[in-house]
Amino acid sequence: QVKVKNWVNGTQGTTVVGLSARFGSPLPRTINEAHRTFAALTSPPDLCSNSTSKLTNSIALVARGGCPFTAKAEFAQAAGAAGLVIINDDEELYKMVCGDNDTSLNVTIPVVMVPHSAGKNLKDLLDHGARVEMQLYSPNRPVVDLSACFLWLMAVGTIVCASLWSEFVACEQIDEHYNQLTRQPGPNSGTNNTQDKEILEITAKGAGVFVIVASVFLLLLFYFMSSWVAWLLIVLFCIGGIE
Repeated sequence: QVKVKNWVNGTQGTTVVGLSARFGSPLPRTINEAHRTFAALTSPPDLCSNSTSKLTNSIALVARGGCPFTAKAEFAQAAGAAGLVIINDDEELYKMVCGDNDTSLNVTIPVVMVPHSAGKNLKDLLDHGARVEMQLYSPNRPVVDLSACFLWLMAVGTIVCASLWSEFVACEQIDEHYNQLTRQPGPNSGTNNTQDKEILEITAKGAGVFVIVASVFLLLLFYFMSSWVAWLLIVLFCIGGIE
C-alpha cells in the first residue's frame, strides 16, 4: 500500500491510499524521507503519447486506459516527471505489472494507482487552477496486526465470560429460584428436587449445517460488503441481543 498525502493551495487534504506498481523505483518507507512535489496534468490526459505539457520535477496525474501502464510510465519519465499517479476507472485497485514484451523496460520513477473518486477529485482541483502537492511513501506493514489481535482477544474473552456465566452466575440463579419453590408447602415439598444443568446436544448434521451457513455468510460478506450490509448486520446483532 501507498500513502498519498496531498495539499491543496497549502491546506492538507485527506490522505489517499493507493497501490504501487511492480515496476519503477521503490517509494520511501517513512514520511520523513518523502518529498512534497507539485502535481500536474498531462496532455493527452491518458499519456499514451509524448506529453505536450510541462512535467519537469512534477508528479504526473493521468487517467487509466488507452495503453499499457508501462507505456504511460515511459512517457512520463521522458517528459521529466518525478513520479506517475494513475487514476483508476474503479474504486478497487489492481496490480500493475509488466507485460511479456517489456523485457527492456527502464522506468526509474515511482508509479502509483489511486481510486477513481480520489483521483478525480485531485484532477478537478487541478482543472480549476488549484495548486496541488503530493507526498508519496509506502510504510512498512507491521509484523503483528494489532486490530486482528484485538478482535481475537474479544472473541476469546466472550467465550470465557460465557463459560463462567453459565458455570457460576446462571447456576446460582437457578438454585435460588428452586430453593424458593421448595419453601412453599405442597404435596411434593418433602422431596429432594435436583435440577440438572441444561445440556445442548449438537449432532453431526447440525454442525455441518452450521459450517455451511457460516461459509455462505462469509462469502456474501466478501463479495457484497457495503454500507447497507454493515447496517443490516448491526440490526441483526441488536435483534439477537434483545432475544
